[in-house]
Amino acid sequence: MAFSKGDRLREFFRRLAATEPAESERHAMELIAVILNAVEDEMTDVPADPTKWMTDGRMYPPQPDSRRDVPQFPWVTRYRSRGHNTFIAQNGAIEIRDLDGSVLFRKAGRDGRNVWEH
Repeated sequence: MAFSKGDRLREFFRRLAATEPAESERHAMELIAVILNAVEDEMTDVPADPTKWMTDGRMYPPQPDSRRDVPQFPWVTRYRSRGHNTFIAQNGAIEIRDLDGSVLFRKAGRDGRNVWEH
């Protein structure tokens, strides 16, 4: 059975929401990578090859070369992807926004604070 990218994204958000909150940026990045790779491995037949991210149709976790600072929010890091931005705070909070700024997913860090709360 073929799953659409929308189906896979909803499953990724469902699984990420169901995990314990992350306690750090590093932990949040690990959660995103492990969960997204598991969803893609289970729901597509596309082998993981990040060098083919533009053409293979698979979703990949944020990469280190897409890391950007967020002016006026030094505790937040932005990861730019093709169609969205992933914001991760030092406390492990995660927020994923479409390029138009609409929030697609939000999860507080272990301390209960969201990305923009400091």
